Amino acid sequence: MNEKTNDKVENNSSMGTQESADEKIDQTKDQESKIFAEESLDKNDTSSDDESSENNETPSEEGNLETIDSLKKELSENKDKLLRSLAESENTRKQMEKIRIETNKYGIQPLAREILNVVDNFDRALNLKDDNNEKSLEEGLTLIQKEILSILDKFNVKKINALGEDFNANFHQAMFEKETNDFEVGKVCEIVQDGYTFHDRLLRPVLVGVAKKSNQNNDKKAEDDENTKNEEQN
Repeated sequence: MNEKTNDKVENNSSMGTQESADEKIDQTKDQESKIFAEESLDKNDTSSDDESSENNETPSEEGNLETIDSLKKELSENKDKLLRSLAESENTRKQMEKIRIETNKYGIQPLAREILNVVDNFDRALNLKDDNNEKSLEEGLTLIQKEILSILDKFNVKKINALGEDFNANFHQAMFEKETNDFEVGKVCEIVQDGYTFHDRLLRPVLVGVAKKSNQNNDKKAEDDENTKNEEQN
């Protein structure tokens, strides 16, 4: 009986061992299934991410190409505008240069036309000289002088009035000093040659004589001082 009991115990223990081994095998299979399922999910996620990234990259590349084409077109338009602007500037410069040359060449044409009238009047005056008519000649020359001054004034060439004015080195050129009682010291007392201005510029200075203190005045003053001194002593 003891032997039967022992066999039964051994059978139970072996069965328990077998069941334990089977449970471990089942657990291992379950773990392997879980791992396989997780790996499959990871692969699916990775493939979906790759596909989405590929899908995202395609429109981005197309956008970049469109941007490049737009920039090229804009660059070409700006280049064309710049070339047109340069061409217009060059044409304007040439026109201005042409006007400048023509102005320098033909600018005195109005003045020359006016002077021709003066030449005609001189011819008339010379014809009067042949007739020995001195009075008519003088009148003719006077009219010519007035006409010339009128023409100069018309072109803003004006005579400088210097007689009796203070000496001004900007418009006057002193040729000599002159003792005189008719003008104050430092005043222009004589005109050697008239001067003229053109617009606001000096065209030619006036050649002048400048008044200085007279020696007669100095002698008279010295004599008066001497007489006064003698009277005081007496």
